[in-house]
Amino acid sequence: MSENSPIKDALYAKIEEMGQEQIHNLLLKKKFSKLFEEIYEKALDDIHEDIDEYEKIGTLAESFTHYLFTEMLIPSQRKISHDNVELDMIIPNITELKKSIENVVLIFFVKTSNIDEIEQRILELKKIQSLDANIWVISKYQIKISQKSYLIEKVSFGEFLRDAYDFINTKKMNRLNIFKTKV
Repeated sequence: MSENSPIKDALYAKIEEMGQEQIHNLLLKKKFSKLFEEIYEKALDDIHEDIDEYEKIGTLAESFTHYLFTEMLIPSQRKISHDNVELDMIIPNITELKKSIENVVLIFFVKTSNIDEIEQRILELKKIQSLDANIWVISKYQIKISQKSYLIEKVSFGEFLRDAYDFINTKKMNRLNIFKTKV
């Protein structure tokens, strides 16, 4: 990994330590909370660099989600811009957003404790996705908002992954097998 990415280094060290076979086995059983405990929580404990707590927690959650979506074959795009709005993650992609906002979820990983900044980001997201139910906010603490929100903790994060999986299945977006590797 890169010297400039202690978060990514810690995450991928835990992924490698656990092994693809065990990860895929837990994914097949939809034991998302167990994956959170074994990978996310342990990676977080291993990040000792002087990084803002909210930035570290949010960035790790975003990277972990990107990895899991890839393994689960959930179609998504990460770190892109649309109409001058920065998107952390979108399910499935910008092309679908242009066709039908009902078939798109925008995911915002909170990396600050500043509620004004959070609300501003949500307002920007609402410019391109007017459906509150299709803006998912992932944060360290509960935030009183009208959008769907999840906490970065094992039970809520597991619900987020289940909801993402259900969303793509309901919309019939994933025509492939659920996981990259059969166990």
